[in-house]
Amino acid sequence: MKHFSPPASSAPPSRAWWLLPLLALLCSLALGWGVRTVYLEREQRYRHVIEGSLAAINQLQVGGVTAWRQRRMGEAASLTDDGLLTAAVTRWRQVPSSANAAVLRERLRGMVEHLGYTGAYLVDPQGRLLLGPDGPQQGGMPAPERDALHASLALAQPAVTGLQRDARFAFPYFGLLAPLYDGTQPLGAVWLVVDARATLYPLLATWPNSSHTAESFLVERQGDSMLFLSPLRHRGDEPLTLRMPWRPGSGEPIALAAGGSRGTLYGLDYRGEQVLATVAAVPGSNWLLISKIDAAEAFTEAQRREWLALGLFASLAALLLGGVVVLWRWRVWRRESALKERLEHNMRWLETAQRAASVGYFAYNGEQRVFVMSAMANAIFGLPAHGQMALRQWIDMLHADDREETLRLHGEAMAQHSPLCAQYRILRASDRHLRWVEVRAEYGDPQGAERSRMTGTIQDITERRQAEEQLERYRAALEAQIRIDPLTQLANRLALDEQVAFEWERAQRSGTPLALLMIDVDRFKAFNDHYGHVAGDRCLQSVALALSTATGRAGDVVARYGGEEFAVLLPGASEEQAWSVAERLREAVRALGIDHARGCEDCIVTISIGAASIQPALREMTTGSPRTGVDMAHALFRQADAALYRAKQYGRDQTMVYGPECDVALHDAPDSLL
Repeated sequence: MKHFSPPASSAPPSRAWWLLPLLALLCSLALGWGVRTVYLEREQRYRHVIEGSLAAINQLQVGGVTAWRQRRMGEAASLTDDGLLTAAVTRWRQVPSSANAAVLRERLRGMVEHLGYTGAYLVDPQGRLLLGPDGPQQGGMPAPERDALHASLALAQPAVTGLQRDARFAFPYFGLLAPLYDGTQPLGAVWLVVDARATLYPLLATWPNSSHTAESFLVERQGDSMLFLSPLRHRGDEPLTLRMPWRPGSGEPIALAAGGSRGTLYGLDYRGEQVLATVAAVPGSNWLLISKIDAAEAFTEAQRREWLALGLFASLAALLLGGVVVLWRWRVWRRESALKERLEHNMRWLETAQRAASVGYFAYNGEQRVFVMSAMANAIFGLPAHGQMALRQWIDMLHADDREETLRLHGEAMAQHSPLCAQYRILRASDRHLRWVEVRAEYGDPQGAERSRMTGTIQDITERRQAEEQLERYRAALEAQIRIDPLTQLANRLALDEQVAFEWERAQRSGTPLALLMIDVDRFKAFNDHYGHVAGDRCLQSVALALSTATGRAGDVVARYGGEEFAVLLPGASEEQAWSVAERLREAVRALGIDHARGCEDCIVTISIGAASIQPALREMTTGSPRTGVDMAHALFRQADAALYRAKQYGRDQTMVYGPECDVALHDAPDSLL
């Protein structure tokens, strides 16, 4: 076939060829705009993922700090409501004998040893120190505590003085005041002091990865400055000593937080580094918790990927311009050749774009049961670049756990002629590596000739799924860490409280009993005083291991309740079964043979155990109405505590099961047993 070429002097064709560079330029601009839009969308998606991860970490830490504050306030409230403590204070104020003082000193000492307080002091309504765990005290409380005491007595409820420093303590502390009343007459209060280094600050150090710049810290706005309440990772200042002026409009995350901004922020931190930060208020306090990470560290990987995408766009643009130049120089070619070249060029561009996005296309012939696929689709399945794939070959590559569901989805879509969107795993043919793919497909018109044909795209989404699964593992790890005691690796008190509530509801449904063992290491303070705190920690770890090993039943929960006190939850256990388990635990601790020079006659570490068991159905019959899970949990703990105290009365190193005699008041026992 001859190619007809117009004369060179023909004006219309000449003008048409001059329009080609302009058309190419417009196409390049349109392509650039499209790629830029995709780039911005992908960058925003990466940004949202990173911001969401940081916000999740911040919220978990806020929850931990809030639970810590609420637990401390609950302990202070329980002291205010403790009638036995109030009666003991009244007796001592009326008759200040050594016997009456010893009762109060033992109670104060128990708060320090069992509840983790650094100090516990009895003060009068004017804020003067009266009595501590070691005997009479002199002097008065710091001014903030006195102000809080007056407010607490006026409102008849516990008060918090927050984090602060005072010359009498060599550490930042958190103070609480539990007011005491004789009827309506104020007797004074119990001043509780918590070492923030040991209990609060570790809650801020939990991160799911090994970032070099990430950190969380507490701040509080005081006038025109921000006070740092916790240690900083990149500065050596002591907590509660560093202040920074509030500079509105500076763009610093700490300044934005002081001005009321919450959520995700960007700006310069105290080192002058650009950071991504999340700010949240701690409920019930003036504290702000800021979690941050350097922006350079957070977005390095995402920026690298996007630069690669831009490089691909530059290559495509250069290729397009090269094609225009070739087309301009060889404009005398036949129209058929020019159209074929442009088509091949567009196909190469499409193939390159699909390869960059890990997307391929395919067509399935239902009658022949074969897939005709693009080169990228073949690469995803680990097949040669050009060829077909039989249906049996595709089925063999499906992961065994996903095969049945994947075949069902494809079969339903084929039968109903509906669109298909599915994600599943394959074992790549070339190396049997596990890959995640996403398939989107459409079927032909059921009334037409193509009703058995399926066409669609397939994309390799392995990296995306791995990133999602890694983020989920990080969240699960954070949730688990706040429920584990760091010293003994047992469940902590928060985890125990949650499990008690869960098991009580299950016991109500099944009508089975629920038992609790309260365990105390005998004369542990004397052990600590004699051997030191390091040996005391090793002793607690050994006891914890012996208890968790000797329980012997699936579903039993062993927890560290606080200090040297442990608890064991026994679902479905009666009093006899609880006593049997308790004796086995007691013998297991004795078998450790840990030396205790100031212990019992055998001079080894022993434990005392109080056991209690409640059956929901019987309890409701005797009371006439169901009790809530919280009420019954309190009753279960109270009975086990009373039985534990009874075991101590009868010489320690033994097990007592709860009975009415265990409710004898503390003051009826000899002072030597308190």
